[in-house]
Amino acid sequence: MNPVLFIESCTPGVLMVNGQFCGPLEEEGQAFPAGKNAEIYAQLFPFDPAIAPLCAAMALREGRIARLEPQAHAFALYWPDGVIELELRPAGAQEGTARQEEPQAAGVLLRYLTMRLAGDAQADGLLMPRAVVPDLSGYAAAVPLPHAPGGTGGRYDERAGLVRRITGNTAQVDAAMAVLVPAGQGHRLITRIDVFPACGQV
Repeated sequence: MNPVLFIESCTPGVLMVNGQFCGPLEEEGQAFPAGKNAEIYAQLFPFDPAIAPLCAAMALREGRIARLEPQAHAFALYWPDGVIELELRPAGAQEGTARQEEPQAAGVLLRYLTMRLAGDAQADGLLMPRAVVPDLSGYAAAVPLPHAPGGTGGRYDERAGLVRRITGNTAQVDAAMAVLVPAGQGHRLITRIDVFPACGQV
């Protein structure tokens, strides 16, 4: 499956990709099909004259990022559904993503992963005794996951994303899927968590 490139910016402006005018780049971002082996050049011309224009270069090899420059102003995330999210942060712009994921309830799984990665000892209170939990030591953060990866079907009750840093400006979001059981008084506890790496990476 070929990747889809989703380009967003922390500041609105006009976007050009490989020399082609693509219109304004605002909060919702823009999506483009990409080949597994491709050279992509994205230029952003911010509407704010105090923010410098930016040109970012990305090279894909077999669907993975082989090069992404400039490292201080271009950041990429691999998502489990084959989307590569590219955020442009021009010099002088405020850091932070303009894109807003669809609202997600802070479910038991996302709360557990956030607490566990922060080293909160109370995280285990969200697990059933003898729950099956994978090693999470390689992950930096937990995020909402808009879509479950293909093939997981109805076997799981909740989903969340686990962020693993790859390089200084690239990371991947692996899918964490949990099985929950009722624990009385409207509460549910986790009995099992399985992790599905993005793009088949470990």
